[in-house]
Amino acid sequence: MRTIFTILALSFTVSFMAQTHEITKHNGETMKVNFIKIENNLVYYTNVESTEEKKISQFSISKLHEKSKKEAKTVSEKIALSGKADYNKVIVLNPSQTEGLRESGTISSFLGKTKGETNLSFKDGAAKRLKENAADKGFPFIVILSTKSKDLKAVMYTY
Repeated sequence: MRTIFTILALSFTVSFMAQTHEITKHNGETMKVNFIKIENNLVYYTNVESTEEKKISQFSISKLHEKSKKEAKTVSEKIALSGKADYNKVIVLNPSQTEGLRESGTISSFLGKTKGETNLSFKDGAAKRLKENAADKGFPFIVILSTKSKDLKAVMYTY
């Protein structure tokens, strides 16, 4: 009975450890991982040789290949910007969602608040201005640092 239990435990362990995936990033880099889940624009995984849980931005990953089934799932499409008019393609991220993306600099701008303008409409205008500046420079992701009227700031990210 003890040997049967040991054999069953080993077979479950081996099958669990054999579930490897390959992540293909938008910059061409590939990683062999054990995929866990996708949640809040983050992909959770462990390295094949360790059990430490890691995370990477969903936007930096192109495809997730499951080795056992020879299937590939598209995680995100690459964002191509052609100028300031494509500002609506720029994605505003939280700082925790930038793992795997490359920081490319900081942009700042000035936006005056008109009399009678609500705080919400001002923040929307500030986000639009920062997205336009990032799209003009060709960066598809930003993290907004400040939305004060005299000091709009954002950090730009790329693949």
